Amino acid sequence: MSGIPAAEITTPVNDTRVENSVFVKGTAHNIEGEQYYLWLVLFDYNANRHYPQEGPVVVSSNGQWEMTASFGSSGRYDITALAADKNANEIFILYQAASESRADYPGLPALPSGCITLASVTVSRREGSGC
Repeated sequence: MSGIPAAEITTPVNDTRVENSVFVKGTAHNIEGEQYYLWLVLFDYNANRHYPQEGPVVVSSNGQWEMTASFGSSGRYDITALAADKNANEIFILYQAASESRADYPGLPALPSGCITLASVTVSRREGSGC
């Protein structure tokens, strides 16, 4: 029996400063593999682009999930947990495959239709330890 998809990002919390990658943890419920897929997407405020992370995210039987998110440059980012329907899931998978084959991750100008935002935190990445 399926219900409304829900997710929470427990780590990191809002306004955290992150390195070039961060371990993201959370919980999710009602993410059934045939109806919805859980994806983590970074939104880069500087580039105004969405960067799907490797996915879809595997949710354990107790609802826990975790994965590493990677940031391309310094700036503000939203880390968003999304429920993607079958069509949106396919678009994300195709984006990942094309990006990996070119070794270039241009990001998406918009999220595909069929995405439901479940949780989001805003973080900032700062370059090195400069002045």
